[in-house]
Amino acid sequence: MTDRPAFAPSLKVLCDQPGELTAPDVSLAGLLAQFPGLAEAKAICLTGSTAAGWANPFSDVDAYAFTDTDLDLPVDDTMEMWRSTDESGLTCLTWMGRYGDSRIDLKIWPTDAPAQALAPYLTAEEPEFCESGTVVKDFVYRLSIAKPLKGEEFFEETSRLIASSSYQRALTRTLKIDAENRLTDVAGMLRNDDVKSARIAAMTAAAWIADGALVLAGSLCRSDKWLLRRIEETPASGLTVDGYRTQVLQGPGPGESERDCVLRIANWARTTVTNLEEAALG
Repeated sequence: MTDRPAFAPSLKVLCDQPGELTAPDVSLAGLLAQFPGLAEAKAICLTGSTAAGWANPFSDVDAYAFTDTDLDLPVDDTMEMWRSTDESGLTCLTWMGRYGDSRIDLKIWPTDAPAQALAPYLTAEEPEFCESGTVVKDFVYRLSIAKPLKGEEFFEETSRLIASSSYQRALTRTLKIDAENRLTDVAGMLRNDDVKSARIAAMTAAAWIADGALVLAGSLCRSDKWLLRRIEETPASGLTVDGYRTQVLQGPGPGESERDCVLRIANWARTTVTNLEEAALG
């Protein structure tokens, strides 16, 4: 047997966390002070939790820039920079590193990236389902909440592009069918007396169909951590935070068995599916 060296991982701290955090300067002037090369970009925006109004003291700064030329970006000991391409061919350059007391995730996209991402949903023949990958879905969401810092006309046109596409309907149909499949799992699990798994499956179905209602109402966020915030801020979805908490998140109530709790969650999801069909999907 060959002797192997002991596993001895090491950790190098590139950037210490300050004891007192100063809020980052997210103005155009603030960004240009660290990234003067961004002055050559056609359009710049904030996005992510900062743009949505959900940021906390430990949130990073998410920013997008759009250009068809190479930008001069700084190199320092806190940063990483890489170029990536997803399966659809959408390409971006990411600069991630320190920004004041925070971190910044700066992505540089070509100017035709919005049209490229939405291309399948701008044709006369509307796709039944949303087959875009995670990168495209996140990109479209972040564009939908963009806070322009430069190139307002670019982002106004992007908003019109999203609104004129069938993306929201296709994504809603995908979430609907996923939720229905998970409800079928619930029925099978309960038939097999696997109540614990059935409860998880029912909660997943409820989350997916709630997501579908929110997407159809214009809330395109792809992260489940913001679900209740999205419900609170999107009354057009027909959902309420109290209703979701009571029907989906609450465990068995007084006199309610675990099985009955599963059925309560599954019935809420099934009713919401029906309401979604009647309201918008036909």
